[in-house]
Amino acid sequence: MILIKKAPLFLKTACVVLGGLFLCSQSLASTDKASAKAELSQINSQIQQAKTKQQEISKQVKQTENEILSVRKKMVSAASSIQEQEDSLNKLENKLHEFEERQKLMKRYLEKRKSQRVYVLAALQNLAWKPTEALLMQPLPPTDTLRSALLLRETVPRIEYSAKGLRKDLLKVASLTSAIRAQYKQIKQMTKRLESKHKDMNVLIKKKTDLQKKLTTEENHQKERAELLAKQANDLRDLLAKLEEESKIRKLKLKQSAETTGKFMAAKGKIPFPAKGKIIKKYGDLTEAGSPSKGIVIQTRPGAQVISPFDGTVLFAGPFRGYGELVIIEHDDGYHTLLAGLGRLDTSVGQNLLVGEPIGIMLAESQQTLYIELRKDGQPVNPSGFMKDESKG
Repeated sequence: MILIKKAPLFLKTACVVLGGLFLCSQSLASTDKASAKAELSQINSQIQQAKTKQQEISKQVKQTENEILSVRKKMVSAASSIQEQEDSLNKLENKLHEFEERQKLMKRYLEKRKSQRVYVLAALQNLAWKPTEALLMQPLPPTDTLRSALLLRETVPRIEYSAKGLRKDLLKVASLTSAIRAQYKQIKQMTKRLESKHKDMNVLIKKKTDLQKKLTTEENHQKERAELLAKQANDLRDLLAKLEEESKIRKLKLKQSAETTGKFMAAKGKIPFPAKGKIIKKYGDLTEAGSPSKGIVIQTRPGAQVISPFDGTVLFAGPFRGYGELVIIEHDDGYHTLLAGLGRLDTSVGQNLLVGEPIGIMLAESQQTLYIELRKDGQPVNPSGFMKDESKG
């Protein structure tokens, strides 16, 4: 202070200016620092909010995945119940057909015996009314006349015996008629139960679809890719080869190894048929084109439930040339199942399937057929040896 008082005026002025600048710079630095701190705090808060939001989304995704799995398990159970009902209905209808055929045979037999009885009874009635005249009018020797009389006398007990048999036959017809009526009633009740179960299944399918829409659009992308490949494929083998290549590329991207588990081979002989029905064409049988069949053909009831025969991933789901609605499922150990002829699909490309999970239904028309083909490393193999023998229960 002593120095400043003694200094010239310009020095005093310079000191005042420099002091002001120093104080201003200190003020600005303090302001910038506070602003930076506030901005950093805001960013940190936003980061924390984003993390919390991400955790919530992850939790929701996990919850949705668990819901989907739960729904899929319910669908497996429902599909199994539907197929049991279909199988029971098939047996009831077959039994009804058997009763009706037996009834027709019995009625034809009774008609034939009726005409025979009418002729004999007419002759006996004539003798009963005019026995003497009937014998006198016969130009026969006495011995033949006596023999005829004795023959007629023995005929009466036989007719009585025949009448008893007729009563039994009529009771059989009445019993068959009652059985047919009961069978119709049971079929009607079973059909109603089956319709109810189909409605429940449709509810589950819708719920599964709605849940899956929440997760990702990847399925749509894979479906579009599969449809594009289908257009490019020259035949089914080419399509399958391309789909296998796509699957390998997808697994490499996801860092998944296509390791052999042995699960599919371990299930050999225990794999359920995709649908209930009668095998009308076996592996190796000649097709309409004259070539050996590469799969088997099952005749199903209208609207029959179709399931996945084993755990796997859907590689293709949609129409494909002469195959109609086609589903290709990739299993472990290089195996693929091809199912063709469905009327409606309830699955899509990229979906993971559980064994027994519904993938669609047949058309609601008579004489429906489902084509089943099994391939190992792209080559057709006989599926019969892998499927469960239904006759053993």
